[in-house]
Amino acid sequence: MISRSLITLAILLSSQALTYAVKPIQLITEEWPPYNYVENKSLKGYSTEIIKLAMKELGVNEKIDVFPSMRAKQILETSKRTIFFSYIKTPERTPLYKWIGPIGNQSIHFFKKKGSLLNIQSVEDAKKVRSICCRSGGLVFETLKKLRFNNLDTSSTAKSIYLKVIADRCDLAISETKIGYTYWMNILNQPQDSLIQTPVKITDNPLYFVATKDISDEEVNSWQEALEKVIASSSFQEIAKRYGQ
Repeated sequence: MISRSLITLAILLSSQALTYAVKPIQLITEEWPPYNYVENKSLKGYSTEIIKLAMKELGVNEKIDVFPSMRAKQILETSKRTIFFSYIKTPERTPLYKWIGPIGNQSIHFFKKKGSLLNIQSVEDAKKVRSICCRSGGLVFETLKKLRFNNLDTSSTAKSIYLKVIADRCDLAISETKIGYTYWMNILNQPQDSLIQTPVKITDNPLYFVATKDISDEEVNSWQEALEKVIASSSFQEIAKRYGQ
């Protein structure tokens, strides 16, 4: 007869073997304030706070690596067992990954300089202006190109995009969500009403954590359950209020 102690030992060994068989998940993000960004050598932001609370629910404390945007996207596309945040969900992206969320919704509008007489009520109105400052890559740029904009003035940073419009070097700016715009005006020490948000937006999509498809459904479901607990908590309500989400 097998003793109870041997049975217990066998269960423990099996549990340990299962644990070691599952490789750690790589967590990565990009510099995209105010969702995820480094300040004073510390990773901060709306999404950062949420994913840290989700990890606490899961009982894990994985390291989060921060990369430039294009490098982060490359790692996501070529690596295994990777979770990336924050990612805008679009129909084109949906089948490529497993999705954890949503953690919020984001829309990106055209902004014009305060006092500008431009009347921007449609995408066609925006196409007629002299120039639009935007990033040189990413979802916004790709969307504008698909819409056949030919008046784009590209920059690598949100700072330069907004400053060009403030300095009358561009007619319109399009880069960040409303809370992103608020963040950059604070960083640039500019009045919040330096630019005015127009009613015209080119994206309106939910925001998620995204997992590579080799991560099991069981693991993704565990992350989803943890996230839902976070979203139902008072801590999430405080975070959302603080960031104006």
